[in-house]
Amino acid sequence: MMEPSFPVSGKSRIQSIDTLRGVALLGILLMNIIAFANPFAAYLIPATDSADSGLNLATFMTMDIFVEGSMRAIFSMLFGAGMLIFLNKPEANPGIVKNLFYRRTLLLVVFGLFNAYVLLWVGDILYAYGMTGFVLYLFRDLPAKRLAQCSGAILLLLAIVHTSGYYGASSLSAAVDEINALPAGTALSAEQEEVLEDWDTFLEQQFISPELVEQQRQQLRSGYLSNFIALAPVNLILQTIGFIGNAFWDALSMMLLGMALFKWGLLDGSRSIKIYGSMTLLGLGVGLPLNTWETVTFVSSGFELQWSAFNRPTYDLGRLSLALGYIGLVMLVCKLDLFKSLQSALAKVGQMALTNYLSHSLICNFIFMGWGLGLAGELQRVEIYYVVFGIWGFQLIFSPLWLRYFRFGPAEWLWRSLTYGQRQPLNQN
Repeated sequence: MMEPSFPVSGKSRIQSIDTLRGVALLGILLMNIIAFANPFAAYLIPATDSADSGLNLATFMTMDIFVEGSMRAIFSMLFGAGMLIFLNKPEANPGIVKNLFYRRTLLLVVFGLFNAYVLLWVGDILYAYGMTGFVLYLFRDLPAKRLAQCSGAILLLLAIVHTSGYYGASSLSAAVDEINALPAGTALSAEQEEVLEDWDTFLEQQFISPELVEQQRQQLRSGYLSNFIALAPVNLILQTIGFIGNAFWDALSMMLLGMALFKWGLLDGSRSIKIYGSMTLLGLGVGLPLNTWETVTFVSSGFELQWSAFNRPTYDLGRLSLALGYIGLVMLVCKLDLFKSLQSALAKVGQMALTNYLSHSLICNFIFMGWGLGLAGELQRVEIYYVVFGIWGFQLIFSPLWLRYFRFGPAEWLWRSLTYGQRQPLNQN
C-alpha cells in the first residue's frame, strides 16, 4: 500500500462543506460573545447584563430563537463529516491513516487546552471535540442509518437529562418561594435550611449566584495573570465533570449525525433541490416555532431558571431542527449558486476555521478583559454585536486574502505539519 497522501488541496475541497463551516464558525460567535463580554450568567439570564427590556431584550430573544445551540450543532456535525473525509484515503495503508487520525485528534486536544488556558476561553469546544474524536473513530464503518439511530439514542438521553434539570429546578425554586413567603422572623426547620443551601449550590453550579457574578465581572476587568489563575480551576472542572456529564454526549450525538448526513450525501450539495427545500422547510418549520415558544415562556416567567437554555426539556429538539433547516438552506444556496461572492468568502472562513476560531478568543478577550481594552460589562447587549459584526467583516476579508497567497491558515498549517510529522508547504506556489 502507498503512503497516505498529504492534506486535501484547495482544488479537492468540498465547497459546500467549507461554506457551511464558515456559516457555523461565524454563527457560534453570536452566542459566545455574551460570555466574552460579561460574566457567564449573562449567557443564561439576560437580566445579568440588563438585557431584560427594550432593544436589549429583543436582541436576546432574537439570538435565543434563531441561534442558541444550532450553530454549535452544525459545527459538531461537520467534525464528524470531516473525520470521514480525512479517513477516505483508499490508496493508503489503513494502519497509517488510523495513526494519523489519532495524532491529529490528540493535537486538537492540545489546541483546546491552549485556547482554554492560554487564550483564556472557558467556552472552548476544541478539547471536547478532540476527546470525543477518540471514541468517534469506532463508529466510522457503520451505515448512515445506524449512525443516525445512535445519534437519536444519545439525543434522547440528553432530553431526559434536560427534562430532569427542568423539574429539579422547578421543584427547588417552588420550595424556596414558599420559604421566602413566610413571615419575617419565622424560625426555619432543618429541612428548610437544607433547601436554601441546595438553592445556593444550584445557583453556583449555574454560575449565577449574585456573589459569583460580581466576582466574575471584576475578574474580567483584571490583568492577564489574574484571569489565568482564576480561570484555570474553572477550565479543569469543565473539562472533567462538565465534559463527562454533558459536553461529550452533546458532541458525540451531533458528530454521529454529521457522519450520517455525509454518507447520505446531504452535505456536499449533491442531492436534489426538492430534498434540500424540504429539509429547510421542515427544520425551520419545527425549530423556529418551538424555540419561539421556549423563549417567550422564559421571558414571560420572569427568567425562571427552569426555562433557561440548558434546562429546557425540548432544547435538543429545537436546536437540532433549526440546525438541519440551516443546513438545507445553505445547501440550497450552494446548489442554486446564489450569492457567489459571499459563498466564496464564507468557504475561505470555513477553510481557516481553526485559525478563525482561536482568533475569536484572542480578539474578544483583548477587547473585554483588563489586559486589553477592559470593556467587560461596559457594553449593552445590542452593542456587543457591533463587535461581532466587526470580527465577521475582518474574517470575511482576511481569510480570502490570506488563502490567495497561502495554502492553509496559520493554525491549520501547524496542525497538518505536526499531524504528518513534516513541515507542510505553506505558499500557494
